[in-house]
Amino acid sequence: MKFEGFSTPENTERTPIIYLETAAEAIPTDVLKLKSERRTASDNYSLETEKLKVYFASLIGVPPANDTDDYYVYRNMLYTLRENLIKSPKCLIYIENGMRAPTDDEKAVFTDIPHTGRTEILEAMISLVRIDGDTLREGYAKTALKAVSKDISDDLLYDFCVKIITWLSRCTRSEHYVKSCSEIPLLMFYGRITSDEMRFLHFSSMLGFDVLYICEDRQYEKLVNEYNPELRLQLFTLPLSNTISPYPDKLLKVKVVTDAYRASKQLDQYLYSSDTFFRDFQFPKITALTLKTTIDEIDVLWHEQSKFRSGFKVEGDRAIVPNIFAKISGVRGDLDSYFDGIKYKLSPMSIITRNSPAYKRDIDSHQLKIYRNYINGEQIITEKLKNSSLNKFQYLSENIQNTIFEKMQEAADSGYLKLDFSETLPQIIHVGLNLDKNILHLYQKFDFTKDIPKFIIIDTIEDTFSKVECIQLVLLNLLGFDILIYTPTGYRNLETFVDDSAFESYIQGEYKYKVSLPRFKIPNKIPEPKPKGLFDRLFR
Repeated sequence: MKFEGFSTPENTERTPIIYLETAAEAIPTDVLKLKSERRTASDNYSLETEKLKVYFASLIGVPPANDTDDYYVYRNMLYTLRENLIKSPKCLIYIENGMRAPTDDEKAVFTDIPHTGRTEILEAMISLVRIDGDTLREGYAKTALKAVSKDISDDLLYDFCVKIITWLSRCTRSEHYVKSCSEIPLLMFYGRITSDEMRFLHFSSMLGFDVLYICEDRQYEKLVNEYNPELRLQLFTLPLSNTISPYPDKLLKVKVVTDAYRASKQLDQYLYSSDTFFRDFQFPKITALTLKTTIDEIDVLWHEQSKFRSGFKVEGDRAIVPNIFAKISGVRGDLDSYFDGIKYKLSPMSIITRNSPAYKRDIDSHQLKIYRNYINGEQIITEKLKNSSLNKFQYLSENIQNTIFEKMQEAADSGYLKLDFSETLPQIIHVGLNLDKNILHLYQKFDFTKDIPKFIIIDTIEDTFSKVECIQLVLLNLLGFDILIYTPTGYRNLETFVDDSAFESYIQGEYKYKVSLPRFKIPNKIPEPKPKGLFDRLFR
């Protein structure tokens, strides 16, 4: 990249143009500067003061998507820039989404140009270059045409020169140009661009125009670099790419940023850009990884926040949360100790239920037909289902809705459910759309880096879990819940429809039957850790 006051190496001394250096944030003010306001360190030398000083720059891309206000500020900057240029003494030449090819009438001027050889074509073309009322730049244009044509093949040279001369005529024939050309005109090109149009921008900059190319789509960055061999153009790229929207024609409403807010954002970036500190509800997405543990480890891990568990990490805007999904069969010790162990597992983020997760019976196939309209092969048509009357969760935040629908599809893809293919997706949709409100209220409180919601079942009866109940357990597991199924009898329950790979299974003590369950109360706080035993104290 050139520094202020430097010309391109090939044209040093011969070129009448100096390319000034700017910065992305300075472009809106720099291009408004009048000729008399543009000075360089070389202006002490009389030869340099006679030269035209121009800006040639490109802004490609858009600001980060995680801050809508930044995008609005950027769009407002573009709107204000063009409005200021229209009001300035400078001539603004504005082009959006390309330049039209020369018309038949415009091509008529070139009818007598010979096609005999490269030199003859160029000389004849140069003789047709005209800028009425601006003889200085007309002279520069004749030299510049030869320069930008040097890498054009002989068979394309004629048509290329017709384009450049025609486009130059369109840009300079207005009365406004003639009246204001004593100042530095600005050619602003917005949107899609071709290789010949890029050459025309370079051509214009060699005449003493300020040239600014702006595009939201970063795929055009490659073309800008490819046609910038002499580094006349300064390229500034923003982080993201966007489909090209029309140039802004009005100001967008943006929240005013106070100094205190700006300081808090800087502190936020400092604290929460690592894997140590996290903002409340920083991550909108979750991936649950079921831990493979020993039965004794469950007591140790159960009340740990997710960020302290082995395997926790973040990937972009997604938290990878290690959770527990386990069945404990049998009773170790007496029943009072057994129930104390269950009581210890309860916290304010817990749901405890007896004998089955939630539902008593499966629904029949006829009731599932309505869901088939929202399935395409093995995929849920998520947006269609979200926007339908079947979606009872529209009162929930967009993030929670998106997560539930994502996990419905994940449950279908996981292989954890032992169901017939034809019934899997309709059943999952039914269960997902009918989650109990207690579950949803608990999930609203779930900050993926902190306390994990718990779902505990004590199953003492002979009935196995239904399909619907098993689907719910898999969904809760994928949503990040810790799940424990206490089965004093050792009977089968979730195994009927949930694959063994989905959960951990432990056997302890002896099986107990006809167990009378006490009433369990959800506590207001997480219980204190159990006193450490001799083994823990010796080998901690």
